[in-house]
Amino acid sequence: MSRTPDTRRARRATLVAPTALAALVLALLLAGCSVGAPALTAFPGTPTPPPMGLQDTVYNPPLPAPPLKLTDQNGQPFDLASLRGTMTFVYFGYTHCPDICPTTLADLRTAVGASGLPVKTVFVTVDPKRDTSAALKSYLDAYKAGFIGLTGSDTQIAAAAAAWGVGYQAEPPDSNGNYAMDHTTETFLVDASGQLRNHIFFGAPTTLIVQALQTAAGG
Repeated sequence: MSRTPDTRRARRATLVAPTALAALVLALLLAGCSVGAPALTAFPGTPTPPPMGLQDTVYNPPLPAPPLKLTDQNGQPFDLASLRGTMTFVYFGYTHCPDICPTTLADLRTAVGASGLPVKTVFVTVDPKRDTSAALKSYLDAYKAGFIGLTGSDTQIAAAAAAWGVGYQAEPPDSNGNYAMDHTTETFLVDASGQLRNHIFFGAPTTLIVQALQTAAGG
């Protein structure tokens, strides 16, 4: 894919407290694979205090994870509920991403290994036009970490992303027809009981991710 290396900032989610008259919303800022990605309305939650670190990533209280029913990298129907009993990372990205996505997946693989805990990682494409089941399988098999890849129709992906508070959009294609996707860069941690425990910002250190896993594993 002919693009210049990443020069963007990854942006963190800011949680907005609920009111009695309004739906709970989270302003989850985009920072996918280009400069100046817009902000979209996203998943509900309550605020956690600074400073930066694990506490800033916590859903307090935990929230039921949104449904996630798509098609996996083997062309089979997948339901996130099938992973109940195992902690799971959920990340939305795309296989042509030159930097943020591969870095995130590598970081998650390292953290899971360091934690010694059983954890699944689910990678949901925001680029179903290119990311077929076969493309996802080839891409994720290279990590040798048992990652699960999910795809679907444009409508299915849009519905799944909206449910999880994830924003994405395609950039204009270049002269060769190649294009990048702006997308939310946070990773969601779902505990074994199906509760959202953390939204982990891009670039979080391994120690923070491991601590989030250990805390979620403890109940």
